[in-house]
Amino acid sequence: FWRGDRARSHRDGVGGGLGLAIVRQLVEAHGGQIAVESVVGEGTRFVVELGRA
Repeated sequence: FWRGDRARSHRDGVGGGLGLAIVRQLVEAHGGQIAVESVVGEGTRFVVELGRA
């Protein structure tokens, strides 16, 4: 995941693309993983896996 440039953002300018990058850093800092599955016309699913403490 990366922060997208303005050309890739929504038409109304909302969203800087930082959300997933921040989540990834937090998840990895705790030894976890994040994955994304996307199907056009159906939706997107984000899976976060964290180990037990």
